[in-house]
Parts: sequence; structure tokens; C-alpha cells
Amino acid sequence: MAITEGRPLNEPIAIIGTGCRFPGGASSPSKLWDLLQNPRDLSKKIPKDRFDVDAFYHPDGSFHGRTNARYGYFLDEDPYAFDPSFFNIPPTEAETVDPQQRLLLETVYDSITAAGLKMEDLRGSPTAVYVGLMQRDFLDSQNYDLDALNIYAATGTAASILSNRVSYVFDWHGPSMTIDTACSSSLVAVHHAVEQLRTGLSKVAVAAGSNLMLGPVPFISASKLNMFSPQGRSRMWDVGADGYARGEGAGAVVMKTLSQAIADGDTIECIIRESGINQDGKTAGITMPNASAQEALIRQVYERAGLDVTKPEDRCQYFEAHGTGTPAGDPLEAQAISQAFFGPRQRLEGEDPLYVGSVKTIIGHTEGTAGIAGVIKGSQIIQHGLLVPNMLLNELSPRVKPFCRDLEVVTKHQEWPALKHNQPRRVSVNSFGFGGTNAHVILEAYVPCVDSPANGPSSSSAISPCLAPISLSANSETSLRATMEDLARFLKDRPETQVHDLAWALLKKRSNLQVRYTTQAKTAQGLWETLERDGALVQGKQSIATVSDLKLKPQVLGVFTGQGAQWPAMGKALITHVPYAYDIVSELDQSLQDLPAQYRPGWKLLDQLLLEGDASNVHDATFSQPLCCAVQIILTRLLQASGVDFKVVVGHSSGEIACAFAAGFISASQAIRIAYLRGLTSKQAGNPNGQAGAMMAIGSSFDDATELCELETFKGRITVAASNAPESTTISGDLDAVQEAQEILTDEGKFNRVLKVDKAYHSHHMAPCSEPYRGPPTFGHPHLWTT
Repeated sequence: MAITEGRPLNEPIAIIGTGCRFPGGASSPSKLWDLLQNPRDLSKKIPKDRFDVDAFYHPDGSFHGRTNARYGYFLDEDPYAFDPSFFNIPPTEAETVDPQQRLLLETVYDSITAAGLKMEDLRGSPTAVYVGLMQRDFLDSQNYDLDALNIYAATGTAASILSNRVSYVFDWHGPSMTIDTACSSSLVAVHHAVEQLRTGLSKVAVAAGSNLMLGPVPFISASKLNMFSPQGRSRMWDVGADGYARGEGAGAVVMKTLSQAIADGDTIECIIRESGINQDGKTAGITMPNASAQEALIRQVYERAGLDVTKPEDRCQYFEAHGTGTPAGDPLEAQAISQAFFGPRQRLEGEDPLYVGSVKTIIGHTEGTAGIAGVIKGSQIIQHGLLVPNMLLNELSPRVKPFCRDLEVVTKHQEWPALKHNQPRRVSVNSFGFGGTNAHVILEAYVPCVDSPANGPSSSSAISPCLAPISLSANSETSLRATMEDLARFLKDRPETQVHDLAWALLKKRSNLQVRYTTQAKTAQGLWETLERDGALVQGKQSIATVSDLKLKPQVLGVFTGQGAQWPAMGKALITHVPYAYDIVSELDQSLQDLPAQYRPGWKLLDQLLLEGDASNVHDATFSQPLCCAVQIILTRLLQASGVDFKVVVGHSSGEIACAFAAGFISASQAIRIAYLRGLTSKQAGNPNGQAGAMMAIGSSFDDATELCELETFKGRITVAASNAPESTTISGDLDAVQEAQEILTDEGKFNRVLKVDKAYHSHHMAPCSEPYRGPPTFGHPHLWTT
């Protein structure tokens, strides 16, 4: 029980990512929202590529081997189209994998991508998977020819594998189970995911459903129970309702406990306040719903949430009903809703009716996916604050009308009802299976606290990515090009998109796939124009995509420079545009201000880094050394925050200080103090005879440079300070000797450039400052010296 210690038993659950595939081109939550706002009749005759329905049709559904249903709601996409390589499934095995499994894998991937979770970060984690399933058409078709079954037949069609395949592909080690309670399957899956998260045994849980109509068997069997609408329409509560119309679809929601989602800075779409399941028990028939059981469940779920269904402020403002359009189910559900929320009481003056509706009137009854479909719709209307219309309601059924005194079916667009008593937007989602398993979920809007890190990179302590690259990846050049086209299309539709927010999301919340593309842009228009131009170059000999081996983690080498590479106002753009960089400089300034008074600088790093032109002190050693160190600390920490870790670090001269910080041997505070004290003591550097010092980069080998310095005229005056490359060396020493050497090198036609430093580092000029630098006080920093 230690797992749940200190954890609320009924802590709200955050939905942080959603994926879906529904009829009408609703291949994402945003496209589903577009469809919900502008619903249209999507019912159509069963396509020939599924099966020839005319060969099985008879107007009398009870006729042997026949169905009276010829219509349904179908996905626009090919249910057999699948990229097995993306999920590391051999093509020969993929052929025998139920398309419902294939569709589910794609939808779950969409959901974790929407949640901003990386596949590589979730591998090996106790992530839980609960999947709702009702039909198994592909199994029926496979069993037509038993001699053709191959080694993959069992794992390709088993119900258990529907969820297990997800866990296997993504390498998740939490509970993994497929749930079949018929039409309520996926909402029951949501409930179990909620329960699992509340135990603390899983940090992330995925609830999903998948449903495809591939063969005639379910049509024929359910026709015997008079379940289907011969018209092929799900007319919730309408006088003309004559059964339900089947629909295809898949949906997945990614969840965490609310506290975990807030701590992780996740985008929270809405929260699940409470969930519950129960059973009808003994009724007039096993397929006959039980209004009393549904009413009891609604009351129980609200009670567990600490809500009183009899109080207007505690009930939901909208109820997503099961609403299949069956003559038996609709009146009993209407009765349960009315009795649960109103019972014998009269609606108060000014109290809004309870608005009801069902997504099934638009996309059909997606059976094992129906509960998830209701949750996704509920989440969307909560996020947008708008109630969207049902379809197919011409006149209330006389069997439903008695329960609609306080209920109102939404038939047109309308604003969310006025919220009173600090209510959140609240939605109930109801679902029941034809065997009597009922499920109910309460959704609510998430209103973040002012100081909550959730919902993006707005925190001043978070990395603000205005200067970060736009990075996209895919598993093939074809997929990468499609991704670029999708993003360009998105930006055209939403020109107000903040590029820095987009860059942050792509950098921190997208999995790294094999084929990658990187660019930069300042505006949405600039980015979509770049994507369109570069997208045409992705495939072919001019491809600008790079391919990496995901099995090998890139090994990054960090090289830290010494003096001579600095310039006025270096780092200004970072500090003024990236709050995280500003915070780092402020921390470093505070460390220097905490030094004893006699050593404390009378200036600040922040001010000095912002000075431009002649006002800058960046070439004065007292300032340049801590300023260069500070900028390199900023860059290192920004890279670390972006997930870039150095495998090896190399420091040059005073760059050894920032190098030691990057290697983890000293803290940022210790590094800046060492650099500051090094610059402070360098004031004492110089030639005893008063000769000024200088340094010069030359295009010579180490041996040639050494030979030059050992000439009689230069001996004791200049020395080799650094061997940078086979033909790149730095010499250091007396200014007049450096100038004389420059004349010789120029005459010989060799590269030479005097460095912008005022000290002759790595030479005899440093001897006077060595003792003060190595001696006390240390102010808490270790003994680390550079010359």
C-alpha cells in the first residue's frame, strides 16, 4: 500500500493527448471538431471492397443468413493500408495482422505524439494499455480457409493481442488488456486506466478502442436481434428511430494523474473527475437495458466525485448519451438521465436544462470504440466552450418525451450554458453494452493555477525556444515530405502560430525518427514557405534530409574556447529573448556578488554582456574572462535543457574552466568565480621590464613555430602558447617581439593575426600573477588553474 501513500484515492486524471480516426475524414481531434461543427450525412452503402452486401441482404433481418442493414459509416482511408516497417513488423506477418490492430497502432502513436511524449522516453516504462473491442471481422474472414492459416494467424487475430501488440511495439511494461463489454468496451477501458493510474503503479496509461467493418457476420448476427436501422441512420431519441447504424473508427486517449501531468508540464486537454462501471443484472432479457442500474451508476459516480446530482451547480451542463437510436435503449437511457439529475424535483427558475446529444448521429455507432468517441467529443466541446448539434432529430419519440421536461437535445450551435458558483465546464459520458455492462465518466475543464508549469513553455525558468531550430523527423523520406506538407498546411490555416512555441514543441515533445530535417524561421509565413520549397527537395538526389542510426546515440564533442574569440554584446540576443538564459546570468551574477567585499566586482555580467561597440569591455582581461565563461555556461545549459549531452569535452586556455563545468567537475558558481578571479589576478601579468604583452595566431606547424621562437632575437621574448592544428599555432610574449615576428611571417607569405587580448597568456608574462591566483582565498571553489 506504500504506492498510494499520500495520493488521493480519487485524484482527477488528466487527458494529455488524443488520437482518432473516424468517418468524414476525421483523422485527428481537430478534424473531428470541424466535422462536429459542420455535420453532414456520412451514411453510405457498404463498399464493395468490404463485401457484397447485396448478396446477404433481405428486408426481413430474421431471414436465415441475411441482414436488413446495407448502410453504415465508413472511414475514408483504406483499412488495409499500413506501414509495417514503422512498427518493426515484418511484411509477411503484417498481412495476417487484423486491420483493427494496425489502425490501433497508428492511432495510439498519434495520441502519444499529441501528448508530447517521446517513444524513446516511454520504452521500458510501466505504461498501461486498455483497449475496447467488440467485433472481430478479420478473424471470421481468416477462418473461411483453415488450410491457409499460417504461423502468424493466432497473434494476428487474437483479441488479447489487440492491446498486447501496442505494449509490445512500444515496449511498455504495465498492464495490457483487451476488454469486450460490447458497446461500452472502450469506456470501461477508460475506467480501468483511471483506476490503474490512481494506484501509482503506472505513470502513463492509454485507453483506446478500434472498430472496422470488414465482413458480413456481425451484420447478419445482430440483425436477428433487430438492432440495426434499415435506413442506416442512428436517430437518437427521434420518432423515426429504428435501430442503430454501425460506424468505423479508432480512438485513443493518453492519461496521467493530474498532479503528475502538472509536474511534467503537460498540455492538459481536460480532466476525468471520476469514472465508474456496473451491471444491469437480471432484466427482461440479457440485451434489455436497465434504467435503474444506469441511474444508480450516474449517482454513484457523482457521489464519489464529491458532487450532489440534485444541485444545479454540481450536475453537468452537457450529457453525451449512448444514444444509439434503438427503440428499447433510448427511452430507458432518457429515463435514467432524467431520474438521476432531476427525479421528482422541478427545475429551478433560471436553471438551464440539461443539454444532451450523441456523436453517433454524426459518425454512427462505432461499437467497441463508441465510449472513446464520446470522451473525445466531450473533451473537444469542453476545450472550445461550444455545444454542437445532433443530427437526425425531427421530432421526439413519444416514448422519450416524458423524460425530456428537463432535458434538451442540442440541435443547433450554441454557447456553453452560463457557469455559476465557480463551476467548471462539466460533461457526462454514458455508455452501455448489450450484455448489461454500464460505464460512466465525468469530464471537466482544466483551469491551471497561475504558477502551474502545465500547458507549454511559458514559465520563465523553462527554455524559451525563440532561437531553437524547427526539427522534423520521420521513418522515410516519403513520410518526411508528407510531414512537411502537413505542417505547411497547418501554418497556412493558422498564420498566428508562434514559431518559438512550435519549435519548443517539436524539440521537446516529438520522437526522434530516422530521417530528419532542420531549418529556422522567424514567422509562420516564412516557415511554411521554407517547408514548401524544401519539401520538393526531400526526395531525390538533392535531398536535404539526413539519415541517422537510431540505435547509436550521437556522441557530441564540446570544444570550449579561450580568449580572442569574444566580441561586444556576445550573447545579447540569448539573454534578451530567452528567459532561461537571463536566469542563468542572474544566478552567476549573484554568485559573484556573494564574494567577500574586497573581491566583489563593482559591475554585473548582465550589464557588461549587453554593452555594444566601444562601450564594451570585452577585450579587457578583467572582464573578458568571466564574460566568456558566462556565455559558455549559458550555451552548455541551454544544450543540456534541449537534451544535448556532451560525450567528450575539450577546453582551450581559459576555456578549460567552462569545460570543467560541462564535464561536471565544478558547479556553474565555482566556474564563474574561478574565471573572475583569473581575470582579476591577470592584472598583475606582464614583463618585469614593463614591456606590454601580445598574442598572435599563425599559419605554421608546431615545429616551425618553435623554431621561430628559438631564434636568438626572440629567445626569452616569445614562446609557443598553443598548438591548435597541424598548421595553426599561437605564439605569445612581448609585444615588440610579436610585432617583429609578424613582419617576418608576412614577408614569408604566411597567415598571421594578432589576437584581441591585452595579456600574453601562456607565456612568461603570467608568472607575476601565478602565486595570487593559486593561493587563498578559494571561496569554496576547488584548486583548478589554467595559465
